[in-house]
Amino acid sequence: MKIDMGLIGASSVECGPIAADAERRGFDAVWASESVTDAFLQSQAALLSTSRLTVGTAIAVAFARNPMSTAYAAWDLAGMSQGRFVLGLGSQIQAHIERRFSMPWSAPAARMRDYLLALDAIFTSWREGTRLDYQGAVYQHTLMTPTFTPKHHDHRIPVMIAAVGERMTALGAELCDGLLLHGMTTSAYLDDVTLPAVERGLAASGRSRDAVELYVPLFLVMGDTEEQVAEVTRKTREQIAFYASTPAYSRVLDTVGYGDLQPELQALSRQGRWADMAHLIDDDLLDAIAVTGSPDDMPELCKARFGGRVDRISSYYGWPVDDPDRLAGILSRFHDDPTTDTEGA
Repeated sequence: MKIDMGLIGASSVECGPIAADAERRGFDAVWASESVTDAFLQSQAALLSTSRLTVGTAIAVAFARNPMSTAYAAWDLAGMSQGRFVLGLGSQIQAHIERRFSMPWSAPAARMRDYLLALDAIFTSWREGTRLDYQGAVYQHTLMTPTFTPKHHDHRIPVMIAAVGERMTALGAELCDGLLLHGMTTSAYLDDVTLPAVERGLAASGRSRDAVELYVPLFLVMGDTEEQVAEVTRKTREQIAFYASTPAYSRVLDTVGYGDLQPELQALSRQGRWADMAHLIDDDLLDAIAVTGSPDDMPELCKARFGGRVDRISSYYGWPVDDPDRLAGILSRFHDDPTTDTEGA
């Protein structure tokens, strides 16, 4: 299992030092996030500050851009980093695409399929020098002259997409190098929904499970003191309540018997009663989604629950460990081969 670090909420100025520190401490990758700034700017800062670390976008908002503009950014980042860049894309939701980005929206899985195929056509044209002639249902790219063709390089650009539902998950397993899963998940949801959809997508493309990487930023509730654990628990309850108020996650709640909670949380969110929402996330639901324990126990706890299910993880709220030697020792144990079966296996 690989252990990564998320850069959500970090500015482009902050990303460079954070990524350099992550590389020194032994993380395998950092993931830029399109929250407070452009994910490609974050990625560039991280890549310029590191020499070994994989840097990916988790996510760059696909439908806020056209495939050509995304391809130019990804191609340049892959070239400048000697192939250390991973392009992670997400659809976002309709309200943000239409009202925040003022871009068109349509059925997301179908649109994403067209987007991925268009990207592949563009990359192929640049890599092989062939004529660009992509004419899809949503995107059409039929013009590429030498003046606008970027400098050649041979670095392959892995592409991953964010997925919660079955259709997007199957699409990613069919066409992509990996899937960016959501921390708002349970082992039951992975077993009942995510992994079967992955298998369907792999079957459609004739590939095996090792062809795709599954990454998930986990809610790791950890600390060395009761006060630290209590603070992360509070934040985690609030974040779970926020996500659970969205209909897209109702099926996640169904897998652990909390499906009726989603409309209640949604009603409270529309009233702006955020504090009341967190109180509805009881200990059983918290334990089904989050992993709780000391930082030193996390490698074994995460592998016991997610080993054999996902390939790489990160901690949603970072690591409350100041001693670099201690943290390096903890991180190294994530790389050990799992010695226990997965839950329920």
